[in-house]
Amino acid sequence: CWGGSDDLCYCYKVATKITEALGPDGIDSLSRFIPSLNRLVGIEVTDNDRDGNHQSNIVRTGEESTMYEQRIEYLLCALVDAILSVGRPILLLYDANTKCEGLVESEFLQKLLKHIADRASSREHLLFIECCGKKESEGLDTSTIASHDSVNVSRIDIGEFSKPALNDAISYALRLPPRVTAPLSEIIHIKTMGNILFVIQFMKSLEKSKMLTYNLSERQWVWDTDIVPLQRISDSVAGLLMSKLLNLNKSVLDCLIMASCFGSQINMPIMELLDGLRGVTNIGKNLVIGVEEGILEKAGPLYMFSHNSLQRTVYEITPQNIRNQLHLDIGSTLISKSASAPQEVIEELFSVALSHINKSLPNGENGQSNEINLSPSQRGVFAKLNLKAGQKAISNSADFALAKFHLNAGMAFLPEQCWHDQYDLAFNLHIEYANVLLVQREYEELDTHCKILLLKARCVEDQIKIHELLIAYLFRSGKFPEALEHVRSVLDTLGFPLPTTVDKDTVRAVLEALRNAASGFTPEQMRTFPLMTEEVPKQAMKIMGSVPILLTFSSPTFAAMIACQMTQLSIQHGLCAESAVAFGNLGFAINSVLQDFNCGYAMGNLGLAIFQRFKSNTLILKTYVPIFGFLKSWKEPLQSCSEGLCYAVHEGSLAGDRGSVFLAKVVLNRHLLVNGCKLSELRMKQESLCREMMYNKQEKKFGAFFYQSLGDLYTILSLIGEPDDRVASIFISREECEKALLENYSSTKNTSVLQLFYYHRFIQSFAVRDFETALNYCEEYDKLGSGIIARITDVATVLFSGVIGFVLARKTNQDGMLDIGEHRRMQLQMWADHGSKWNAENKALLLQAEKYYTTGNLDQAKASYEASVKSAREHKFINEEALAYELYGIFRVETGHLENGKELLKKAQSLYAEWGAMKKASEVFPLM
Repeated sequence: CWGGSDDLCYCYKVATKITEALGPDGIDSLSRFIPSLNRLVGIEVTDNDRDGNHQSNIVRTGEESTMYEQRIEYLLCALVDAILSVGRPILLLYDANTKCEGLVESEFLQKLLKHIADRASSREHLLFIECCGKKESEGLDTSTIASHDSVNVSRIDIGEFSKPALNDAISYALRLPPRVTAPLSEIIHIKTMGNILFVIQFMKSLEKSKMLTYNLSERQWVWDTDIVPLQRISDSVAGLLMSKLLNLNKSVLDCLIMASCFGSQINMPIMELLDGLRGVTNIGKNLVIGVEEGILEKAGPLYMFSHNSLQRTVYEITPQNIRNQLHLDIGSTLISKSASAPQEVIEELFSVALSHINKSLPNGENGQSNEINLSPSQRGVFAKLNLKAGQKAISNSADFALAKFHLNAGMAFLPEQCWHDQYDLAFNLHIEYANVLLVQREYEELDTHCKILLLKARCVEDQIKIHELLIAYLFRSGKFPEALEHVRSVLDTLGFPLPTTVDKDTVRAVLEALRNAASGFTPEQMRTFPLMTEEVPKQAMKIMGSVPILLTFSSPTFAAMIACQMTQLSIQHGLCAESAVAFGNLGFAINSVLQDFNCGYAMGNLGLAIFQRFKSNTLILKTYVPIFGFLKSWKEPLQSCSEGLCYAVHEGSLAGDRGSVFLAKVVLNRHLLVNGCKLSELRMKQESLCREMMYNKQEKKFGAFFYQSLGDLYTILSLIGEPDDRVASIFISREECEKALLENYSSTKNTSVLQLFYYHRFIQSFAVRDFETALNYCEEYDKLGSGIIARITDVATVLFSGVIGFVLARKTNQDGMLDIGEHRRMQLQMWADHGSKWNAENKALLLQAEKYYTTGNLDQAKASYEASVKSAREHKFINEEALAYELYGIFRVETGHLENGKELLKKAQSLYAEWGAMKKASEVFPLM
């Protein structure tokens, strides 16, 4: 900060001299090395300049680079001359530890100092200070400038502070008694070796990380001596400590070398088990010496290298091939001594041991194989340990990346003759690895891996496991025709061919026959029903069970036929885990095709009983989604169905069935919308789901169900009244999403996709009371479906189109409108009478009230509106309670009860707002 007028005058003179000496180009070149130069000479710096638009970013040839360095050297000499020419002394400070890219610093500085020293007018105004190491060889060669009589060269050694001296200094700095600061000083001395510059640096880092703070209430500096040792040392201190390594006692250094193999952190109870390995003894004592020397730090039973570079330096003292063998010895010793390890570290011990064993694998660095000699039996043991570790990573934490690492290592340890001598181990490693590739969507590698594995498989059962993965990969990558053809091919081979053509009449006939055959079964019978023992039918069930849930919507007749065939096999040959999927999908097919909801519900319960018997979590989503997503809602509260779906999503995620998880979340979120879940929460869930489906964010490439889910998200935004901008910036616009849905339908002819397009448009139109448009979309929706309540979206279309029918019958007297309303009312009444009173009563009462109002029975209408409100409240459908209040309020206003009607509309507005449908709440206001 410049002070008075003399300083300002001096600053102006310096700026003028610099500008004259360097010129604009020279100032621009030097400003990279001296950022404040532009400010000194009064040049404004733009953001583009700061981003590095300098010549230094240009790639140069060797000759060009030399010329560039020479120019910078010349400009720096000219800069110093310009400053010195004004006649005021200046200070140049050079830190040898700081490197300046683009210059051979020591040579240049010697040239610069000689240049100044040779000019009597300049040298008397300069004080140059260099900070360097202790050795005589470090620092600049000052012999060329010391010959000048007027040049004084002095070397000042700043030695290491002793512990008492350092404590005195820290005591003075913190204004605290030495006895109080002694514990802190002890730690700092170990961390910095008493070097005052490092002490200052370390204490600043403590303050910055809030390990050393000033307590206003106590009016003194405070710290925690248990926490301060955890602060890492700086690179400078680490460099100083490295020089001490080679001077350590051999036994200490050998111990540190072994410790470095563990990484930056060592657990003492585990390390002590290695005492005596390779002549390394007194491990505990030697680690304490490492702490005293500042190379290690201690926190309870854990030891840590005080800096990562120290660990790397110690680790790399040993050649690669010897390190590999050392890792192997450490891992083997830990396993052999596991019986004597403390119980609390047993689990960690095996993990650490296996990590060392895997590090012994050759990595081919520097063109060398670094091969270690292992017997086939050792290789088999290490491969088996990695198989168990991979399976544990999947089952305990669904950590598929860790599982892949262990399975890869396990395959690398397999001996050459493994497929002959240890077939089961080799196959299990490879099939588990293939499962991980499927979960991680590494389809290209999976395809190659499985085709090679098929050549190795000895039996039909193992071949089927591979075919299951190939079928799943084909479905998940969108190759539906190839996937279905693969299913047919494998079933043909097994002797259970599917019909070449599957039409609706054939499916209906088969479903009716199966309904008669299975309707007498009870869940209790399924718990004791004979098991499937024949191998070929079991493998056929696995293949058909590998067909994803998506097929239920994309190819309903084919999916229904597979469900029928699986059910027939289960009845004829006994039950297996896949039988749960069979009965669940059979129930859905009976619902959709035969419209026998009670039978469909019963089949779902049979499927659940079978699932509970086998408890195969890999099949939980394929079992639970059709049952809780579509069958249970016929009889049980929609809210409890959502809970079942939530449980399935959680368990299915752990099992790694990502494709089914996505579909389950799609179904779950649609349930939550119909259930009246808070829209703000649902909006976050839906956006999160869409993000999960983005497998390439930069290129905006999306996985299965993405466009359907994004359409659901935009529908929620319409109800909330939130603009599309933010969501569109993350994904794609609403218009692009709808276009993608239509293109998907055009290419796949999957009617469920087009039906969802109309559903979104229907909900959005109904919310803004554009009833005629909404009804048109509903008609298109019904043409593509069965016109019944078979899936969760049907609940909304049936209720809302019923409201529209009655409203338009009153407002427009259009032919058929009353019939539409009455047909929908009867559907909901049938659901309430024969299915779930909880789910359907309030809906049927609301349409009954609308019917009474339309036909002029006003007293009955009033009673039905009030009953609908009460039922919706009791059954926790806040969205439908709001709708009932809205329609009841309109009824009261239109029948002359203005004040009562306004009160009811205000209640509707309040409930819509509580639900989160702010846009819909605002639509109610004009009605008042």
